[in-house]
Amino acid sequence: MSALLRPVTILCIGGNDIHMGAGLQTDLAVAKALGCHAHLVPTMHTVQTEDGLQSVDVLDREAVGRRMLDGLSEGVDAIKVGALGNEFIAEVVVEILGSWRDILPIVFDPVSQASKSKAGVCLNTPAGVQLAEQRLLPMVTLATPNSMEYASGKGYLECPAVLQKGGHAGPSSRFESDTQPDYISDVLHARGRVALEMRHARLDNIQAVHGTGCALSSLVTCYLAKGIELESAVITALRVMQEWLGNTKDGILHPQASEILPGTHMPDQRDAGGYIWL
Repeated sequence: MSALLRPVTILCIGGNDIHMGAGLQTDLAVAKALGCHAHLVPTMHTVQTEDGLQSVDVLDREAVGRRMLDGLSEGVDAIKVGALGNEFIAEVVVEILGSWRDILPIVFDPVSQASKSKAGVCLNTPAGVQLAEQRLLPMVTLATPNSMEYASGKGYLECPAVLQKGGHAGPSSRFESDTQPDYISDVLHARGRVALEMRHARLDNIQAVHGTGCALSSLVTCYLAKGIELESAVITALRVMQEWLGNTKDGILHPQASEILPGTHMPDQRDAGGYIWL
């Protein structure tokens, strides 16, 4: 379909989470909230409960590859990659996306472990993680690791841009005054730019909400698909996530249309400490 006739469309590659509402289910909900269409490419079927990730059934790499090619042939404006499952699927994803790396924005959420899971159950194998670090990270537009996935940052040196998410980190109390609230610090590292630290208040209910990392990377993907510049896309996505989290009552994210638009009320300068407050 001609890009002039179809809606803004993203291709989402990741796991099915039909029970708890993360993975591709969250990708679809976020896309709808932002007025985008989503082609979904499952890499695995998961069983998740309130006790965490219980089982993973990884799909055949050929089937994943076919679904990717079918979605790309329909026309897309950006690509989001989530849980890969193993090194075999990671390899086919790398092989196919290699032809698109200079054409479309690609966002990679490098999730390999659920926040809670049954012993021995994971979302990517060690070999899959290594392959993604060596071959996928250099070709993406942005990676969105949490603090544990980012670790020392050595695995991300070849990635053009990294949003280091701070939501899993402990309390941050570096303010000059104790009257300031606890906050989360997210840092955007982009090649050729000074790192941008973005701070926002930590919400009391954030620990109980499932699928926040998935939703944030989907938000950024949608904004990039609409042609929004990377820094503006990231800042806007973080602000919309704060809005959605503030409206969460049942531990499950409910994406909805937001009045927060890219480029509106953007911070025009950094604090003396080098950060911006969202």
